[in-house]
Amino acid sequence: YFQDYLHHGFYPFFLEKRNFSENLIKTMNMMMEVDILFIKQIELTYLPKVRKLLYLLAVNAPSAPNVSQLSKEIQTSRATVVNYIKYLKDARLINMLYPVDEEFPKKPAMVYMHNTNLMYPIRPAQVEEQAVRETFFYNTLHKDNRLNKGEKNTHFLVNQKYNFKIESENIRGRINPDIYYTIDRTEIGRENKIPLWLFGFLY
Repeated sequence: YFQDYLHHGFYPFFLEKRNFSENLIKTMNMMMEVDILFIKQIELTYLPKVRKLLYLLAVNAPSAPNVSQLSKEIQTSRATVVNYIKYLKDARLINMLYPVDEEFPKKPAMVYMHNTNLMYPIRPAQVEEQAVRETFFYNTLHKDNRLNKGEKNTHFLVNQKYNFKIESENIRGRINPDIYYTIDRTEIGRENKIPLWLFGFLY
């Protein structure tokens, strides 16, 4: 069931008989039109730029956004790109991850999709499992915790105290006792190794 949730379980309309991906794309468009254009009072003529920016972020997420390249791609200023990224975050379409002591309006260190379901309609054949794992972890913790870019060899720093590394079921290399390992495709944790699915209970 966990893999099903990652693919199509975040939004309640997955219970409907309509095509889930098509319905989700319509919902994403509505979020951009209402939560961004209407609420932020942006003219409708700029909607194609916002859509293209979301697409460019999605096909590379999670990654550090190249603001200069993005500004060329959607033909707008760097400052506008950073603002649009923030608007997409406010609309719950993406998440932004910053190093400790940095925040908007600085460029985020990493951009993630807001939840794993949003990754599949945009590039269904190219979704990487590691990207899904990291996106799920971020989504489940960000509401009630402070997340920053992790220190060396880790993915996330939680509440400026706990370093987490997101792994598949096969951990490579030496186990560091100062790092919490979040493990996919395992049911039971041990010591500093925690099953990924358990974090779903935090949402």
